[in-house]
Amino acid sequence: MKLIPYTFLALVVTALGEPMETREFTATSGHKTEARALSATAASVKLELTSGKTIELPLEKLIPADRETILAHFGIELPKEGEPVRSAAEPADPSGFDQPLGKVSGAIESAPGSHYHIYLPTTLKKGRPAPLLHFNDSGNVDAGRMTGYVDGCERFGWILVGSVESSNETHGDPNHKHAANNVTAMKESGLIDPERIYFTGSSGGGAMSWWNHAKLKAAGTMPVIGYIPREVSPSGGHHFVIGGARDYNRYLGANAADKFKKDSFYLAYPGGHASAEEPWVSGLGIAWLTARYLEDNDKDSGLAGDRLDFEAAAIKWMDDLSESEPYVAYHLGKIMQDTYKISGKNAEIIAKKITELGQKTANVKFSEGLIAISDFAKSSMADAGAGGGSAFNKAFPDQTKKAERLAEEYSGIPFVEKVILELAQPTVGN
Repeated sequence: MKLIPYTFLALVVTALGEPMETREFTATSGHKTEARALSATAASVKLELTSGKTIELPLEKLIPADRETILAHFGIELPKEGEPVRSAAEPADPSGFDQPLGKVSGAIESAPGSHYHIYLPTTLKKGRPAPLLHFNDSGNVDAGRMTGYVDGCERFGWILVGSVESSNETHGDPNHKHAANNVTAMKESGLIDPERIYFTGSSGGGAMSWWNHAKLKAAGTMPVIGYIPREVSPSGGHHFVIGGARDYNRYLGANAADKFKKDSFYLAYPGGHASAEEPWVSGLGIAWLTARYLEDNDKDSGLAGDRLDFEAAAIKWMDDLSESEPYVAYHLGKIMQDTYKISGKNAEIIAKKITELGQKTANVKFSEGLIAISDFAKSSMADAGAGGGSAFNKAFPDQTKKAERLAEEYSGIPFVEKVILELAQPTVGN
């Protein structure tokens, strides 16, 4: 099967109405400017200045009278109370693809000898390239191996691709060649944002996440129970490192996260050298990576629609989690506040949800505990992984004592206490 390139010729209609005539607009700061409004959403307006330059400006930056004029001209109805602001971008047309939306399909040939499975989320937007998450594995990838990443990709509009030929037997450049071919094919399709390519994978595939990132200068990684191979020295980007609390690669994972300091987060889960049972783990990783990229590029007006839809998706997920895992919902809200630094109407919605969820101490302590685990891994576990090599049936007395004290602080907190107690125990495996 061949992936049909998506044609981005149709303009994204943001609202009804023709562009406004040139007129004076006044900012809340008092600054006045001559411009004409080309289009608008419930949250922003695209202005063409008399110089010919086009800018996108949050509506909240304009005085109320100008905001009302713009909204009335373009026929925009503001969201009802409690509903998030979204972009006006239309959903992608499923008929424009050879592969179905919302289902893992393939295998597709990207180059002779290289193939991939693909998941195209139903949340794709017409005319908007999506982030790419490329999956490598320690054994050959089939559709089933990709399911753990589907929910997060669906929620946040990421395209997921899995390298069929990826395995420990092809570790290194032979494995990387297939990933590079897949990425090239996705770039040529026009479906993905070439600035937002991320690599993930489990065990040897986690190691290949770092290899691919280093070779292709990608936006970041989300490696699982992996390590940085000695042959590469990745730099830059954002990295959400995931690993089992008793995994024999836990020190290597902590050391990898420590190399990137504030540009990384280390999330441990109960268990050893296996993927997390909790379905929200990879979803939090995708949310964190999205938050970091958009926050770092907060001056890029071309990402205004991406921001609104990311915020709306996070609010929807908080709602979905509020009954089953309210502590995860609270932590997601804190990512939006503290990592993404959300502002505007959607910030008010999230702040309200955080206040409600924060009434339960366990929710607050869970979020604080995840951050404490990440900090503990970087400060107390990273040095043990500096020498390289997996650590089978290994624990270090100083680390154990610190973990036991930390566990006391988070006694009774779901997930967090169990993870910390397992970090105090020896790794498993031989």
